Amino acid sequence: MNTTRDLTLPLLATVPALLMASLLFAQFDGYVLYGHLNQNTARLIDKDGIIAKQWNMSGGNGYAMALKDNGNLVRAAIHSGNILNGAAVAGKVQEIDPGNNVVWEFVYSTATYVTHHDICLMPNGHVLLIAWHNPGNAALQALGYSGTQNKYPTRIIEVEQNGTGGQIVWEWNMMDHFIQDVDQNKPNYGIISEHPERMNINVATNSMGGGPGGSGDWFHVNGIDYNPTLDQIAFSSRYVSEIFIIDHSTTTAEAATSTGGNSGMGGDFLYRWGHPANYNTAGTQVIPAAVHDVRWVKDGSPNAGYLQFINNSAL
Repeated sequence: MNTTRDLTLPLLATVPALLMASLLFAQFDGYVLYGHLNQNTARLIDKDGIIAKQWNMSGGNGYAMALKDNGNLVRAAIHSGNILNGAAVAGKVQEIDPGNNVVWEFVYSTATYVTHHDICLMPNGHVLLIAWHNPGNAALQALGYSGTQNKYPTRIIEVEQNGTGGQIVWEWNMMDHFIQDVDQNKPNYGIISEHPERMNINVATNSMGGGPGGSGDWFHVNGIDYNPTLDQIAFSSRYVSEIFIIDHSTTTAEAATSTGGNSGMGGDFLYRWGHPANYNTAGTQVIPAAVHDVRWVKDGSPNAGYLQFINNSAL
């Protein structure tokens, strides 16, 4: 592939392999943490289904939760004042101790942005969150957007605890990495097939594959994970049927550009996989419909370093 960025897909030096597994039923020692969307409880159960711990909280659960080494629960929570809405909207992240006390919480919800779907705990205690960003149609059209529906580009934020609240310490915006081939007078004009490291702003102007999101739910990014060895972030998009990897070693300023970080590529995509037609390239669409919850297989597990995800189409 000829590219102006000399980007080769797949980057096997970065991603040793990709694991796409069918559903296999097996039982493992250990515990399972779960909570139902919109409900206010979370449970930790053993392999026999016996409840080892239950949290009773104020306000509904969002889409995701995780357990810290200190026994505290971190969850996406539904903020009562959300203005933007869509599939698995949250608006808030909370850390809750075993006594059901809120240690800290961070609200990220206005008419311009709101968190949704997944969270990811980082080794330094920070939390990665997925958000919709609503810049308005005029801002998108200035970048060559040819659709008529107002859309919400994806945003990723990294939040650290600050007392009983939180603060953003790093940010990445899809809007900084659009390319288009409809208007040569706009700064992001280019040949899309030569720039797979950027997102075609007109690839999904209409609904892509259905799903529960509203019209603004552009990419339906639903899973996020962090690899501390590579210092990279992976995320999955249902509506474009792809998974992506970006560099986390950048500053926020570098993440808005195409230079900087360990990769030298700023916030551009290091890797993408699933649907080559999205960047006008021949190839088979290998993720057919409903990719969710991409994550790296952890060290010490079979296939460590692989990426895995679930495709829950028609389930």
